Amino acid sequence: MNRPMRYVVLIPLSALAFYVLFIMRGVDLGLPGSLAVLAGAWVVWYLLWATLQQSSAAAKADEAIVQLSPGEEQAWVGLLFTAGILVYFALHSAQMVAADGSMAPEASRIGRQIVMLIVFWQIVMQVLKKRWRDAVERDERDRIIEARCDRTTLIALSVFVISVAITLAFSPLDRLAWAKPMAISNVMIFGLIASSALGYLVTGVAYWRDRH
Repeated sequence: MNRPMRYVVLIPLSALAFYVLFIMRGVDLGLPGSLAVLAGAWVVWYLLWATLQQSSAAAKADEAIVQLSPGEEQAWVGLLFTAGILVYFALHSAQMVAADGSMAPEASRIGRQIVMLIVFWQIVMQVLKKRWRDAVERDERDRIIEARCDRTTLIALSVFVISVAITLAFSPLDRLAWAKPMAISNVMIFGLIASSALGYLVTGVAYWRDRH
């Protein structure tokens, strides 16, 4: 199977694996079924990663193609994982809040799933660092882009926190029935993840524009 066809098959399967593992709920597959689904997901993700590596190797052999820098590649990977974590957290955050506003029992399971995504993200980042260890070190362009994107992330997070603070301070009490401790905690975590995703997006776009 050629590479374009592999992408056509593997990308939807990767999205389906993410949905089954992290979003779909209410289906008890038992331990054997859960292990089989997990193994199948890892196989699909590995095949997609191997295909991406082959495409990267082919691109390196073509001198007419401008290569992705380590900073840009890490930015797109970071965006992919933070966006996935953001979607998962947004879909499940309501389950983490009990009726009295405290932490619900489901919060532990959801937290473990998020940690699992973060661990997988770190594994991918370590693989990338090993692949780029013989590449050129960070230069002035990298530092300028990183400083600009860090500033954008900080501004976005500051605006979000100030907006939440103003909402809590000036909204009538009858409209703040939702503002229980766990709910406010989830809102703050959502803002932190969203600002991180925005930072990776701005970084990736900055590198892409510079490359073109």
